[in-house]
Amino acid sequence: QLHRDALALRPDGHPDRGSSLNNLAKVLKTRYNRTGLEDDLGETIQLNREALSLNSLGHPARNMSLNNLAIALRDRYSRTGSEDDLDEAIWLHREALALRPLGHPNRSWSLDNLANTLRDRHRRTGSEDDLVEIIRCHREALSLRPVGHPGRGFSLNNFAIALIYRYSLTGSEEDLFEIICLHREALALRPVGHPDRGSSLNNLANTLNTRYRRSGSVEDLEEAIQLSRYALILHTPGHPARGMSVINFANALISRYKRTGSEDD
Repeated sequence: QLHRDALALRPDGHPDRGSSLNNLAKVLKTRYNRTGLEDDLGETIQLNREALSLNSLGHPARNMSLNNLAIALRDRYSRTGSEDDLDEAIWLHREALALRPLGHPNRSWSLDNLANTLRDRHRRTGSEDDLVEIIRCHREALSLRPVGHPGRGFSLNNFAIALIYRYSLTGSEEDLFEIICLHREALALRPVGHPDRGSSLNNLANTLNTRYRRSGSVEDLEEAIQLSRYALILHTPGHPARGMSVINFANALISRYKRTGSEDD
């Protein structure tokens, strides 16, 4: 309500109208994330469109407006499946990335945003060109987050997911090896007590189980079982990821049962 009142005091032509539009859009988007209220998302998009129209080429806040509108359109695509929203979000993220050249502090985030939106389209269309670009974006984002960067674990995981998509299509042994390396490094960045450690344990376990099915390596299988067991311990009853951990651990045990015939497994 305060942001609505502020916006009303900044009519068309006011130098700070764009700022008020962004502020109101931001809090409406926050409420949408919490409640899923469709009207809030629609208003967020409308406000971001107007803010973008005020932040013309050369305006220092243009890349932020492009990014905000693209994220809101992607949310609406997730809700409605509108191809127009998805294509527009990709176009906006491309323009935002162009305004964040090498050396810009937010370039890595723009790379991630573009890649994740392209991934939505790749899931829908299977476009090989989109997959190539997704991998290129995540690889560059990772290079911009060297060891010690707080976003490195996030980038490692995103890049691994992109390579998994390609591996599922090509069966490339090199991709599988790189995926395992990425998940190992991500796990090392999520020590005991980290809220995402269980997720990293599962990711590495699943990839090792995939390589076991390909190569028959007993070491990979035993490590996959051990990691899945640890993940399940971390995902206690009531944890939102417990169901997935139970399935992952069961799948790893099935792999060993098929090898050994163990009744205990």
